[in-house]
Amino acid sequence: MKLLLSIFKMTCKDVYPLISQEMDRPLSLGGKIRLKMHLAICGLCEIYRKQLQVLRNLAQRLSKEDTEAIKIAALKPETKEKLKNYIKENI
Repeated sequence: MKLLLSIFKMTCKDVYPLISQEMDRPLSLGGKIRLKMHLAICGLCEIYRKQLQVLRNLAQRLSKEDTEAIKIAALKPETKEKLKNYIKENI
């Protein structure tokens, strides 16, 4: 039993990568179990997990907004060509 507990015992430092990995891809069964066991007893890691999810959601939203802004602000092909010609002729 001690061996089993030592396998699943993890420090917060051990859990941080699992929390991040869980958001990017599915964890192995062992990883899921170890993470759930740790989160069941560690409120701080649960808070960290929620904060990381909030940051991730914000970054995804900003990325989408930036993409839309770039589309709106993009130059027309004719304008790009005029700029290229101007630069070639004057620089």
